[in-house]
Amino acid sequence: MTGCRFRRCLLLACVVCLMPARVGAEEGVNFTESQKLTFPTMGLPASGGSVNLTISPLNSSTSGSAQIISGVASRGQYALSLSPGGNPVSISIDITGVTTGNAGLTLDNFRGFYGSQTIDSFPSPTLPLPPRSPASTPLYIGARATANSAVTPGTYNASFSVTIFIQ
Repeated sequence: MTGCRFRRCLLLACVVCLMPARVGAEEGVNFTESQKLTFPTMGLPASGGSVNLTISPLNSSTSGSAQIISGVASRGQYALSLSPGGNPVSISIDITGVTTGNAGLTLDNFRGFYGSQTIDSFPSPTLPLPPRSPASTPLYIGARATANSAVTPGTYNASFSVTIFIQ
């Protein structure tokens, strides 16, 4: 790559798993993924140090020290709806089980946007219930990927779980 100050590149694609917590047998939250949280191909530091790239849950905009080589950043997009039955009052959301497949690569600083509320950290505060299915409330998730010079070039499929607690 002519003019690239980085010699190595990294592509990080995120996979989400859902681990819903249920209060009763007949109530729960339906969770549908419409877009994976996806990082573009980033330049890795040639020697020493680290680079990072943050994707905003509001609009997929990026910030950080990483040079984007190719591709597009995309916030994770999900739809939440309440299953029939029961009378829950609220929900809260957590991000758990984060893995990247490389000790020099981290995925953290998760942020969210649910309905009209910004989620600055997880577990989230108490949130209003989504509507009953088939209507839904959107949930958007962004995060920060950090890679140090020990990360080998390649594609990494990071994963995390979204856990929904029903109150």
